[in-house]
Amino acid sequence: MKQISIVKPALKLALVGVTGLLVACGSSGSSTPVDATISGTIVAAPVNGADVSVVDGTGVNEVVAAVKTDANGKYSLVIPNGSLGQDLIVKSTGGTFTDEATKNSGTAGALYAYTSSGSLSNGSMVSATPGSTIIAELVMNHGKTKAEAEAAFAEAFGYTPDMSVNPADATTAPAADETDAETLAGFRAGAFSQLAMDLLLSQDDQFALFAALAQDLSDDKLDGVDASGAVAIGTTGKSLEADIQNRFSTALINFRNNPNNLTGLDNNEFGDIPFAKVAFSSKSAGGTVTSSYQLEYIQTGMMAPVNGKDTFQIKVTNRSDDQIVSGLSPTLVPTMHMLAGHSHRTPMPTPAISEVGTTGVYTVTLYYLMPTAMGGYWDLNFTVNGEEAHFYPTVMMAMEGTDTPQVRLKGVDDQISMMGSMVSRTYFIFKESLTTPDMGASFDFSVFIATQESMMVFPAVYDNQTVDGNLIDATVEISDNDGANWTGATDGGNGVWSVTGLTLSDGVEDEIRIRLTIDDTVRVEAKTIDGTVGGNDYQTFKVTPGGM
Repeated sequence: MKQISIVKPALKLALVGVTGLLVACGSSGSSTPVDATISGTIVAAPVNGADVSVVDGTGVNEVVAAVKTDANGKYSLVIPNGSLGQDLIVKSTGGTFTDEATKNSGTAGALYAYTSSGSLSNGSMVSATPGSTIIAELVMNHGKTKAEAEAAFAEAFGYTPDMSVNPADATTAPAADETDAETLAGFRAGAFSQLAMDLLLSQDDQFALFAALAQDLSDDKLDGVDASGAVAIGTTGKSLEADIQNRFSTALINFRNNPNNLTGLDNNEFGDIPFAKVAFSSKSAGGTVTSSYQLEYIQTGMMAPVNGKDTFQIKVTNRSDDQIVSGLSPTLVPTMHMLAGHSHRTPMPTPAISEVGTTGVYTVTLYYLMPTAMGGYWDLNFTVNGEEAHFYPTVMMAMEGTDTPQVRLKGVDDQISMMGSMVSRTYFIFKESLTTPDMGASFDFSVFIATQESMMVFPAVYDNQTVDGNLIDATVEISDNDGANWTGATDGGNGVWSVTGLTLSDGVEDEIRIRLTIDDTVRVEAKTIDGTVGGNDYQTFKVTPGGM
């Protein structure tokens, strides 16, 4: 027989309420705060047997007692949930490691990783590296916020450490499951080892170096001094110098070339090289190193260098007395270091360097063939009285909407041998200047033209220049009206060709066409855009008078 419920509506509502209360009470047990198990790697190189603890944001009060790292520098520990709402520091002391740059055994000092309140949860990864240590030192000892410390570090060293990545050992070949981020993090740790080696510090001294670098950065500049003066490197008897940022840039390259580095990272894969503006010259001979000059790179324009003409200045002073040095004849070899060990130079005028009066300031002009981007890195190698100094500029791609910095035309039958094959010879045409002598009534336009003999030789193009063993006669023509009329450019005798009286409008984007014919005694040939007979025999510059 069918059962009929006779529970009254009011009673039914009461039962529902009681049931809901019971459910709520039961679910409250499932929201019990969860402790956080975190893990990571302690890396100068991987540190074995280090004591890893967690302290509060002051760096003093212990939150979690120390655990030991394994042979690979890895650790795991548990942070009580009640401590997760504050800034916490993973702190490592002691342990042993095999230094990446020297392969010497060492005893580790302090390494830190500073984490913001609420950023850790169960399963978080936190690794301590030289970079994270410098950032933590800036917060703990120099009054910076974590964001301020990270910004200062990135400006000085060219990257922001990712503490969630486990750095790989840079002295072992990458494992099959190793990520690119792990490889790069290990490489960067190795660069600090290389820096210590380059500064003639022992592997154990690098921990004092990390603290000194943080002290130097306390005023947001990596230049060897803080607000109180020179920065000592612990008890080593050495101090940081004005070129310390340049020394780190060089250490990146030196570690890339160090035989102990087995990361396999190519010249475009180890991140941005900081563009340090101060470098010391040096020369090594017979086991003796001399370093007489300080060179300061001075950017003369508002914009960073792009893939085109660049003019800047170098100020030379004596390191011994900080006095300017006039009357020198510095030379420059600019080299782009690309993938797989390939490299090339870039065009320069003659002369490329000239002193401004007797000021010890030297104006430098060169023409960058390509941006830094993903291609590799530029090395500006200056020689002053036999001593060399290096700068590593970040060369940008010209921005959309700015004037075209360079165009290229190619030979048809005019070819050269490149890497075992015959290819069309390239002619590189750079915007030199666009000026108005009469307040916008007309404009003067000039270009610098160079060609290529090899990866290392880019001679300027002018009449009676020798190219491929032959004297050339060049004809350069320019049009400001889409090719309806062409004006012959005047040869400046140094690769610069100029025309006057162009009809353009100030502030309005326009086009200037250029064509090039070369008589090299073997052939008279108009160069084309792609090296084919039917290709366009001109190139186009987009320009905006009064713009950039």
